[in-house]
Formats: sequence, structure tokens, C-alpha cells
Amino acid sequence: IVWFGEMVPLMEEAAYIAALADIFMVVGTSLVVYPAAGLLRYAPDHARKFAIDPKPLPVMGIPNLEFIQEKAGLAVPPLVDRLLKEARQ
Repeated sequence: IVWFGEMVPLMEEAAYIAALADIFMVVGTSLVVYPAAGLLRYAPDHARKFAIDPKPLPVMGIPNLEFIQEKAGLAVPPLVDRLLKEARQ
């Protein structure tokens, strides 16, 4: 978790971990404050990506990205339930 205005601790390690992701979720961000906003682009093309925010986001050109325009508290629980259900199948 990185709060607005904070630097990403261990940015290189965060980018490395993002590059290994099968699922990558970005919650509650404008995706305009860097370097944290860039982590989404480190996730591999094949990874399923989710961006959740009540406001439209600049997320064009990112493969396998699903944008959910909703508040985090309303969007995250059903998304996690959906992903867990899919994983059990």
C-alpha cells in the first residue's frame, strides 16, 4: 500500500514483483502520480489486470486490463470473490 504523496519503498523490488504477477490490482489511484502509477505497466501482458477507482482513469493500451469504475469498498469484495471462484474451477 502506498498512500498519495508517498514514494514507493523498494521501487525496484516492487517492479520486479509486478513483473511476475498473474493478477495485478490497482485500487483507488488516479494513475497520474509517479512512480507508483507506473507499476501497472510492469505487469506482464498475459497477466489479468484490474484498475478500480470511482473516476475514469487513463488506462489505454494496457493488455488484459479491466477497469471497474466504482468505490473500492464496493468493487473489491465482489472482484476477490469472483477471482477465488474462478481459481477453484
